[in-house]
Amino acid sequence: MSYFDANTRAALGLLFATAVCAACDDAAAPAPAPSPPASPAASSSVGSAATPASAPVSDAAPGTAKKAPAAIVRLDSRTLRLDGRFDVHGSGSKEDPYRIGWSLLTSGAEGFDPRFPEQTLPARIDLLAGNWIQIDGFLAAPLVAESTSELLVMLDRWDGCCIGLPPTPFDSIEASLPTPIAWRGQHLIRFGTVRGRLEVDPFVAGGLLMGLYRLEETSVEGHQ
Repeated sequence: MSYFDANTRAALGLLFATAVCAACDDAAAPAPAPSPPASPAASSSVGSAATPASAPVSDAAPGTAKKAPAAIVRLDSRTLRLDGRFDVHGSGSKEDPYRIGWSLLTSGAEGFDPRFPEQTLPARIDLLAGNWIQIDGFLAAPLVAESTSELLVMLDRWDGCCIGLPPTPFDSIEASLPTPIAWRGQHLIRFGTVRGRLEVDPFVAGGLLMGLYRLEETSVEGHQ
């Protein structure tokens, strides 16, 4: 099986972690000073019921019960509707891949807990695993080189360095190509259509999700 090696995934992970840390810095701003305690007279006006304390966050794994299956409705011979929200066209084969949009892939973040990735990833995402898909996206190579056999397919435009918006694991796919393609030039925004067999492979390090979607046997159109 061909996929991004450990060094490449680690490099991508640093990008994802940088974005997470930026969010953490914003959240770390000092909290406002607490208000002085209410006087007994004011307290009596709210009644005697105490305000419940916030429930502690549990470190225990989710229950052993299976997660709820995805709701699948067949709209016609080639179209499925998942969970009443996402329409998927095609049969999932190499000749007729599922045509999917980024809204379906990014919905994998809903309720996701990196401590328990298999239990908390939505079932509709599991349904895609092992099937052939087709999706449009922005493209970047993980390394500067004259050719590449690996690409990062993304929802948002990014040149792989400093122009655009770096991706997250939910809005990007690590794609492996069976044959290298020419990839000359730096700081270029490329866009194309990719086809391949999707693998859903949560890659967690240090409590952070570093990668999720992989595409095998990928073909690319329109990337020049």
